[in-house]
Amino acid sequence: MGNGTSKVLNSEEDLDSIPTAQGGLSRLAIARLKSAGVPVAPLLMRVGLTPEAIADPEERLSVRSQVALLDEAAIALKDECLGFTLARDFDPRELGLLYYVMASSQTLGDALKRVARYSKITNDAVVVGYREGNRLIISLSYSGVPRHSDRHQIEFCMFAVLRLCRVLTGQNLVPQYFSIAHHRSQGTSEMARFVGTKVEFGADRDEFALNPDVRELPLIHADTHLNDLLLKYCEAALADRRGDVSQLRTRVENAISSLLPHGRVLLEDVARSGGSLPR
Repeated sequence: MGNGTSKVLNSEEDLDSIPTAQGGLSRLAIARLKSAGVPVAPLLMRVGLTPEAIADPEERLSVRSQVALLDEAAIALKDECLGFTLARDFDPRELGLLYYVMASSQTLGDALKRVARYSKITNDAVVVGYREGNRLIISLSYSGVPRHSDRHQIEFCMFAVLRLCRVLTGQNLVPQYFSIAHHRSQGTSEMARFVGTKVEFGADRDEFALNPDVRELPLIHADTHLNDLLLKYCEAALADRRGDVSQLRTRVENAISSLLPHGRVLLEDVARSGGSLPR
């Protein structure tokens, strides 16, 4: 383990038990490092990743390696709040399929239910919860990765979900409360300005609450036909991420990305562009 490489796995069960992620967050951090002129190869070696894995968007990365990479990147960039910084600045379309299935939903409540069900496609370790009641509560928890080992990934996820709520509705939604389980002493005022209310650190859980009425807010890019198409794919991706689904994801996302600047994306447009789905 001293040379930064991951330990050899002895069975298929071992491989399946390691939480992986699509690695978009790692690639955002690497792009930030490169733009700052920080050499990335030594950093990648320290966390057990390779430049080849980062360069291949189809390569899933160990979530533990991603968490370690973000810690290293935060130190190199002197950005104690790197997860928050990336969540505030990134293009939501870089989330790929998860963004598009949310954006094409009819209402914010529908979109949040989609992210709760399909977040595993993007990151095995992040479990998103959605509860309706006197408040609409979005919670995050970890599976297969110790929560205490992470700060930047969970902060990215928390602030990114809130930002998506705002982007998709076109409204500056302010949570009733916003809580994060780990402790933090720096950067809290900037985070509070972004959220619109105090961010409570050292809380019992990672979650935030919105007014329950916001679940009925219509989304700017709602498209029933596209959403139906993407839901079929998401269900297939949940069932089997290891087969032809990974290649299909790229075809679907590329088709959608090329069509979105021209307005609404229709089912026949995606199919014509090569993004047909398995039956």
